[in-house]
Amino acid sequence: MHVDKDQTARRTKMVATLGVMAAISVILLVLGTLISINTAFFTAMAAFLVGIAVVKYGFGPGTMLFLGCAVLDLILNPEKLHVLLYVAMGGFILVSEGSYRIFEKRIMDPKKRNLIHLICRFAFFMAAYCLIVFLLPRLILSGEAIEQIFKYDWSTWAMLAGGIICFFAFDLAYIFVKRTYLHMFSMKNY
Repeated sequence: MHVDKDQTARRTKMVATLGVMAAISVILLVLGTLISINTAFFTAMAAFLVGIAVVKYGFGPGTMLFLGCAVLDLILNPEKLHVLLYVAMGGFILVSEGSYRIFEKRIMDPKKRNLIHLICRFAFFMAAYCLIVFLLPRLILSGEAIEQIFKYDWSTWAMLAGGIICFFAFDLAYIFVKRTYLHMFSMKNY
């Protein structure tokens, strides 16, 4: 079996690039713990690297980067709950990029494809976010603390509204980063 030297060089470059991306990602995640006021920012930046890996190398290598960074973050980060934030953000981007690739093959009209993709991303986010808002406190907090949090119905609706606003901010920021990356490296319009 003959292995092409160009293919070997491309794979080597991909592995090296993904290794550097993993290192940067873990540094960002640990910085998010050390500079606690910017936890969401640093975690989002680390999650954006997962999307860039999917765009540049495909879904498989992007998934491996995501899983590797999640495991490294779990091992190296002193604040273990921040791993959940990374898994949520990186997982959302991974699912988003994977679904876009599916829609790209099946829906030819770009406007229709982008609208359906936005609706699917939003539905996925809301399903995951509602599970977090309603179930996670019950797993972590005592019954009295849960009653205090959900004492008024408006607090639940405020958390859901805040999550929707955060979704659109996160989604727009990722789209901006991805388009900037694609423009800088003159890749195909995505």
